[in-house]
Amino acid sequence: MSYVFIRKRSKNYIVYLEYKDEDTGKKIQKNMGSFDKKRDANKKLIEIKDELYKDEFLVPNNLILKDFLLDFLEKYKENLSITTYNCYLRICKKHIIPSIGKLKVVEMRPIHIQNYVDDLVGILTPQTIKIHINILNLAIKRAYKLRLIRENIVDCIEIPRNKKFKNRIYDNKDMIKLLEACKNTYMELPINLAIGLGLRISEILGLTWNNIDFNNNTVTVENITVRHEGKVILKEPKTDSSRRTISAPSEVMSLLKEYKKKAIENRLKNGTRNINNLIFVDKNQQPIAQDVISKKFSRFLNENNLPHIRFHDLRHSHVTLLINSKVPIKVISERVGHSNINTTLNIYSHVLKEMDKEASDKISESLFNQG
Repeated sequence: MSYVFIRKRSKNYIVYLEYKDEDTGKKIQKNMGSFDKKRDANKKLIEIKDELYKDEFLVPNNLILKDFLLDFLEKYKENLSITTYNCYLRICKKHIIPSIGKLKVVEMRPIHIQNYVDDLVGILTPQTIKIHINILNLAIKRAYKLRLIRENIVDCIEIPRNKKFKNRIYDNKDMIKLLEACKNTYMELPINLAIGLGLRISEILGLTWNNIDFNNNTVTVENITVRHEGKVILKEPKTDSSRRTISAPSEVMSLLKEYKKKAIENRLKNGTRNINNLIFVDKNQQPIAQDVISKKFSRFLNENNLPHIRFHDLRHSHVTLLINSKVPIKVISERVGHSNINTTLNIYSHVLKEMDKEASDKISESLFNQG
């Protein structure tokens, strides 16, 4: 990248253009004019800056997208939560950089971004693709402000309008079969918390015994687990709506009581101490990472010849069950910690459409097929 500045030498004001030589990597300063008056030097400075912007004096820039992205994320880190930063970094390293990371920033065009986004369609969900676009938009906007590029090329791309992504879920029969299979196994309590309360993995692993109210049969979500710099830590949920108290089925509460009893017995036997009072801990009494449970769940499904779904899909199964049971959307939205009803409606629109068809069939049966 080139820079232009004024330096006073004796009685004159000299305008310099500084750039880096592509071959040697050394900084080179070029005298662009000497002036008696500072205002004349400033006038020349402005002219050169305009020319630089038009690429008339722009020295070829070897900065590639990979280096720019990683540098941008590190500097933008303070504006993101730990979870979001780790997510952005993972997407950059796994997807963006392997695909277009070698492109020079100054040579990037809208077609590069458009092709990248188009290639994601059918592989990733629309929600995930939007995260990829947001990362690129933030980074490219910064490159534009720094005049590394002449336009915000992300503004030019078209976001694919693909079919609404439908989460893979278990129906009632599948869930009953799963609950039967997990009895007296290491996955019994996590599965019951996901199916019975609709909790996310991070929320389940962030639960402490203080969050369990055995008198009122409620579970309160106030912490989640995240992986940060190779260590699993506890943090508050991202939104206020995620902090919530949920009524729990009596069967789940009974499981929690039994689990607590066994946990206390094991700690007394082994002389261990649960510092964070967490329900789920590893062998060192530390918080457990989300991917650990995900992998265990996947292995459990394979061992029991059950249809493969993600652990998070148990939450979707829970919500679908509530919708089909005619539970009001507002109640469901608050129960699962969505920020508003629209979020619930958007995610589960396919279920609501099926219910709309069912309602139409019932009207037909009740009113128009009486003969």
